[in-house]
Amino acid sequence: MINMYRSFHFTSIGASHIKKGTVCQDYSMSIEAEGYTLAVVSDGHGGEDYFRSDRGSRFAAEAFCRCVENAFASSAEEPQENSTETFLKNKAKNFADALNACKTDKQIGEQMRWFIRSVVTNWNILVDEDIAANPFTEEEMQAVSDKAKARYTKGEKVQSAYGATLIGVVVTKDFWFGVHIGDGKCVVFDKAGVDSEPIPWDEQCFLNITTSICDSNAGSEFRYFFSRELPAAVFAGSDGIDDSFTNERHLHNFYRVVMTSFADETEAKAAEALADYLPTLSAQGSADDMSVGCILDIEHIKDNAVLYERKKEPYLKIYRAGNLGAPSVSDDYIQKKEIEANEGIVHLDMIGCCGFQKGIMELEILSVADSTVTISANGKQYKLTPEERIEIIDSDLSDGIGQYDTLIIQCIMK
Repeated sequence: MINMYRSFHFTSIGASHIKKGTVCQDYSMSIEAEGYTLAVVSDGHGGEDYFRSDRGSRFAAEAFCRCVENAFASSAEEPQENSTETFLKNKAKNFADALNACKTDKQIGEQMRWFIRSVVTNWNILVDEDIAANPFTEEEMQAVSDKAKARYTKGEKVQSAYGATLIGVVVTKDFWFGVHIGDGKCVVFDKAGVDSEPIPWDEQCFLNITTSICDSNAGSEFRYFFSRELPAAVFAGSDGIDDSFTNERHLHNFYRVVMTSFADETEAKAAEALADYLPTLSAQGSADDMSVGCILDIEHIKDNAVLYERKKEPYLKIYRAGNLGAPSVSDDYIQKKEIEANEGIVHLDMIGCCGFQKGIMELEILSVADSTVTISANGKQYKLTPEERIEIIDSDLSDGIGQYDTLIIQCIMK
């Protein structure tokens, strides 16, 4: 079988790491093999207690690749005792064959959990081997917290020093799957050009808190996704990537630009351009390490280029005119502003559209769709589209002087 998928991976040290003189803690790999294509990224934890997380991220990527290779081998080791519905019970030649034969979500879940446990086990083996060959040094332990130092000295939870996240994806001719622990994002584009993040998000990941492959219950903390609908593109990115964009739309558009560049340019040129851009993205965005792994059906993307073009995004065009609250009869105002439509409160005085501090002073963007923005203003809800605009008029008659305020809001795409 000719593999129609190509895979790539890129890792770049973060701007903050360069400034501090610390190592890159991200790691990524990609492989095109007979029967499968994979990409994997891992982000080692920051913080003094995780002083070997750069090795931990490398071990995570290597463990994933090793387990995928074993999963597609003609035979596999006997699973751990008490595991249920293993591929051996189905008389399948390997894990991949058994996974493809699954008929129910339960069967798929059991196979995926077996694979995930094997990844965690292999990572722990690599960590144990490294510690045995390279015991922790006094220099490494100098900046470690007292609590962690006490544990490490006793040989307890030493895996934490190697803590890392992991996103790994595999595409075959019959199915694809992804596994994920910690933060970062897996973004997928189907054959119709629809983008999604199919691996369930982990609500335990918040700000700088994340689940980790070093956790004692890492096997149960992994999330996964399995599908027989083959994708056009799958991206795995560390949180340094997604933290550089203000919302999901921006992140997905970034990946649209990336995959169309591989369709428009030679692979070598597109890869070079992305590798060159990541340091700039880090400096202008999260300042963190950057890793991207991707699997692309380049020919399909070329043949259906219009489906994968960068999507226009909604902005609000705000126009305000009037004299409501004017200090004198002759004073008035004409104010204009254009803002990106992001959910949340918009304080009109903060963007220079508050008139004379009378009338509507804020509006709330309730939801943002592809070409529709729903807002709340003056106690009412409005749905804005590029074809429609709203006009809110306020007036006052005092001392025989008429004052008015006109607020016009329109949704535009750009």
